[in-house]
Amino acid sequence: MKLETILPRALGDSGSDCASIFTSLVMAAHFERTRARALGWRGVRPCASSHPAWTCRVAGSQHVFGLRFDGESKDDSPACGPCLRGYFSLYVFPPAQSPLLDIFPLDALRVALSPGYENAVREFSGNETELLPFLLGQLRLDVSFAGNALALTLEAPARHRILAADGIAAQDGWLVRPGEPECDVPAFSLFLRLFAVLACTAQQNTGEEADISRGMTSIPRRLFHADGSLEDCTDEKEILLNITASFGPSLAMPGERMHPLHGIPARHRPEELEKLDRPVLHVLTGFLGAGKTTFLRRWLDFLHGRERYTGVIQNEFGRVELDAALMKGDTLVEALDEGCVCCSLADSLRPGLERIISAMPAEQFVLETTGLANPDNIMDALGGLRDLVEPGLVITVADALDLCGENGGKEHPENSGIRQAQLKRADVVILNKSDMVSSDALSALNRRLQTLNPRALILPAHYGNIPFAELDAWIDAHGESRLPSHTPRLRPMGEHAVTHADEGYEARALTFEAPVSVRDLENLLREAGPGLCRAKGIIPVEGEGVCIVQYAAGQLEITPAPEETPLDLVLIGTGLRV
Repeated sequence: MKLETILPRALGDSGSDCASIFTSLVMAAHFERTRARALGWRGVRPCASSHPAWTCRVAGSQHVFGLRFDGESKDDSPACGPCLRGYFSLYVFPPAQSPLLDIFPLDALRVALSPGYENAVREFSGNETELLPFLLGQLRLDVSFAGNALALTLEAPARHRILAADGIAAQDGWLVRPGEPECDVPAFSLFLRLFAVLACTAQQNTGEEADISRGMTSIPRRLFHADGSLEDCTDEKEILLNITASFGPSLAMPGERMHPLHGIPARHRPEELEKLDRPVLHVLTGFLGAGKTTFLRRWLDFLHGRERYTGVIQNEFGRVELDAALMKGDTLVEALDEGCVCCSLADSLRPGLERIISAMPAEQFVLETTGLANPDNIMDALGGLRDLVEPGLVITVADALDLCGENGGKEHPENSGIRQAQLKRADVVILNKSDMVSSDALSALNRRLQTLNPRALILPAHYGNIPFAELDAWIDAHGESRLPSHTPRLRPMGEHAVTHADEGYEARALTFEAPVSVRDLENLLREAGPGLCRAKGIIPVEGEGVCIVQYAAGQLEITPAPEETPLDLVLIGTGLRV
């Protein structure tokens, strides 16, 4: 075993070399998506804190795991001499709806049912006190200073059982009777899949087969009193199990008695096809200015808070990457700006998908289309990309203000053209700006949309926010059934799916070398003509600096740009006079 294949530098006195080795192991596994998924990784995220910590998900488990580096010490091993031993606390966070929480400590159930549970888990290294009931094990990483030996050891109770000495009373009886367990969690088995993924990752990175061994010790079981104190119970013992994956000479601590195993238990064994398994590709549509990007950012926050990392492919009408520039944080964005994906970008979508899939081991991706894209054409094209992705939902973001005709537009615009195509093919309709129309108008709009697409889920939204848990539940409930968007569309002979070209939409790009006043900008948009539907860009504005400029539904919005990188102002509409 050669340590330099994992950490290409000598071990020093940093006090966190073991954390660096762990990071290198994990990151090396994620250079290729297929490689990471074949090992069993389903997402890893460093916590945003000064203390090294990570959350992750692995195949075969619905839980989120937390690993926190607690420090390292120098030691001597009989076989390898001087070595470092790094210690990591292991947390396991079941989903809030998991029945497993019934056997967790009561404090764990209380935290899991609180509104901030997912956010607390995501940054668990800053919430150690609150999340202490989820701390159930330890990972040890041992490495020799000579660089010829490495070992990973998982230690956790076979059953994490704490007895309630005085019981826990409820209004109508006992919640926990005196002397019965307040919690009884099979901690060791919960961590086995995580350990297997880590061991296989180390095995692949070292190029050596791991020597697997197991051991056990016994410690007094804990007794919990009503005053909150804990004491050792001399009458009962708790079994601590451990399992070690060793590479090179043994780094076992003095006195450790280990028994060899034939292989890594609970390891992920993908079928040949699963090694190249396909992520789901959701299609996000919505007419110009409906609020697709705003909704997408809210949805991504929800997904990433649950460790469900999602990549984004953005297609814009006109050569401006504004939406991609606004996507920050955990999201990897692939921008396709050569044209509209539903028509001229059919050939560009495949290489774009290949790039983002190879760069990110995500289970799903979102294709955010231009506001003029017809999802009929996109879903037809995805049939030729099934070697890369599995078609998922079609989500259409609709502008309630526009569809209700309360922005000065024509009545019932959803009955024709691109809008109708987007709404009819949708599995989910997000009615954005619902707060800006009357309740009667919104009810009437809902009835019209249900007539247009009876199978779609319709959710009202304010500034892109919806009850995302409801969307999740709907997706789960329809996982095994054919979604509305997957139903083949049979058209009369000679009829084709409507495109933006059929309706005369065009894009014009304007470059501003000098700052423009708000008044001049308003005049420019007015002079563009009544056919102007959308304008967006990052341009210099007098007195404001470089700003994001967005225009839709007759409303102009100017906000400071996150980065001072001007882009063209792109105008989209029909019969433009600029």
